[in-house]
Amino acid sequence: MATHSHQELFPHGLSASAKLLVYLLLSIVLITVDARFPVLKPIRAAASVAIFSLQETMQKPWLGWRKMDAFFIQQNQLLHDNQNLRQQRALWQLSQQRVNHLEQENQHLRALLALQQHHFPQSHAAEIIGVPRDPYERKITVDQGSQQGIQAGAAVIDEAGLIGQVTRVYPLTSEITLMTDKDQSVPIQINRTGERAILFGDGSNHGATLRYLPNNTNIRVGDLLVTSGLDGLYPAGLPVATVTHVDFASNRAFALVVCQTLGAVDRNRHVLILNAAKNSGQVH
Repeated sequence: MATHSHQELFPHGLSASAKLLVYLLLSIVLITVDARFPVLKPIRAAASVAIFSLQETMQKPWLGWRKMDAFFIQQNQLLHDNQNLRQQRALWQLSQQRVNHLEQENQHLRALLALQQHHFPQSHAAEIIGVPRDPYERKITVDQGSQQGIQAGAAVIDEAGLIGQVTRVYPLTSEITLMTDKDQSVPIQINRTGERAILFGDGSNHGATLRYLPNNTNIRVGDLLVTSGLDGLYPAGLPVATVTHVDFASNRAFALVVCQTLGAVDRNRHVLILNAAKNSGQVH
């Protein structure tokens, strides 16, 4: 039995090859006309304007997004760079402070070494390892004790002047009472005149007073006070304090003389502990 197909054996219209040939001929004609005659120039110009406007309109959102994205990227980069610069600056400042501290400590140690070599060769260099929690207690602890030959009553100095004396000795450490303690007193003499007196601590960091000086005493602000050496404890000539205030009042029997001690125990970490039996000479 024969079957009928709905597909036509010879479709109507041009074939694909014929259509291609027609389009090709039409393109050649248009190119030739456009090259020889300016007929299509207005059309091409109008089309170019329309296409450019359309492209510009379509690109505006994308360009705006790119600008916004670039702005935020730049802002984030600036914030990141600023944070890095802040961190680098903080590290540099910390490093510079450390360098300055080491330079000051180095100068302090060199001065102590020179003082030990030239004046007190039998003294002991010690490091401050403890201070009292009570701010009104004028004592410190150092890392030298009886095993290193430290004795109670020994004088303690730094390159600036007298610090105090050893009051307690343990095998590996010692306690030093500062000369600014209220219970401490030091026989001194005025370096300018040679007049002798007793200097008493007032309990502050650098404060001390001269007591029982007559109102006619030849003393003035700026005078240097040094140890007299008469007590047999401190060598003569150690710098002790400078006079900061003098008040001669007719209604008092004695002058009011306020002094500032010279020892820098609150700023430095190292001191010299003298051996009274071997360092009893005068300091020049």
